[in-house]
Amino acid sequence: MKIDSWLPSRAFRLLWLAATSAALLAGCGGPAAPAPAASAPTPARASATSPVPSSPVASPSAQVAPVSATVRIGHLLALTDAGLFLAVERGYFEELGITLDVQQFATVVQEIPLLSTDQLDVGFGGAGSAGLFNAISRNVVIKMVANQGVASGTDEDRPYYGLVASRRLVDNGQITRIADLRGLPVNVLAEGSLAQLLVSAALHSDGLSLPDVEQQTLSFPDTLAGLQNGSLAASFLIEPFITLGRQQGTIDLLVSTEKLAPGREIAAVFYSAGFARQPQVANNFVLAYLRGVRDYVDVFFAGRGDRAAAIAQLVKHLPVKEPALYDRMAMPYVNPDGRINAADIRAQQDWFVSQGQVQQPVNVDQLVDNQYANYAVGVLGPYRP
Repeated sequence: MKIDSWLPSRAFRLLWLAATSAALLAGCGGPAAPAPAASAPTPARASATSPVPSSPVASPSAQVAPVSATVRIGHLLALTDAGLFLAVERGYFEELGITLDVQQFATVVQEIPLLSTDQLDVGFGGAGSAGLFNAISRNVVIKMVANQGVASGTDEDRPYYGLVASRRLVDNGQITRIADLRGLPVNVLAEGSLAQLLVSAALHSDGLSLPDVEQQTLSFPDTLAGLQNGSLAASFLIEPFITLGRQQGTIDLLVSTEKLAPGREIAAVFYSAGFARQPQVANNFVLAYLRGVRDYVDVFFAGRGDRAAAIAQLVKHLPVKEPALYDRMAMPYVNPDGRINAADIRAQQDWFVSQGQVQQPVNVDQLVDNQYANYAVGVLGPYRP
């Protein structure tokens, strides 16, 4: 696997870039010429002459024929990459003949033009945003093929993301509930972002709307500083910043925005149109990826597998380099069956339309393509908690 090397000393700066990008997606690249629709993939079956990976224990991949291919992928170095990198570390892509050419990007905005022109095969970290839907409406042809993060809503006191308040303002009695944010500065990270949508949902849960607060667009490091000194009343925040803010005594959690919309799609895997037209390798890619995702869900949510070994593997790739932090912070849930919730993507687009941020809605059924995840589940079977 070819992968960019990043020094640990840059980890914190890279993390806020990645986490911001994964949550936001404000604006995307220009149009690309439409491409023919991909043909429906069919399961690749191993024959007597087909090469299969040798292993002392038969793996699910032994049911399918490896296809030798180099796949160019882009990612944002976010915690939602955990399943991808467990699949890398455990050789699941290699078993299926896939060599990864991994490129890291600061934002998904940089990925979309490359995906739309087949200069990148697979993009990780995308989610709903006004920019994404506006790009698709300009004939950018890409496919949303697998989940990379979904709101679980399982632990309202320890969420992966939520709306937090300045501890200073909580301690002085200025903020006791969400309704107290009226007229105060609240960080939405970016206009037209998924974060802004989530803040809107949190405000509505206590009778407010976005016009009732003073919206701010700040990066995560600036957010923590503002919350600490009280110049910022509240903000959308994501792990590990929630845990770090709590440890520093800087924030109080107002509400888990995961709880407000369980099942909300927060990150996804995208295919370029050209890659989607290669059904065997496109199928195998999602198959290998979902094996990593299932290992990740087993360890962090089902309590199965070697947790210490998994954390050691993730520390090699993810920007959080302190192993103990993985036991204190909430990790993002990923759908172990991989399917995208098209109804939620449609609901996200409807919200951006209602805000006047998307003028020409796209056909979500043409954007979301679950056939590759369906193929992988056909090989692996439905995930069992």
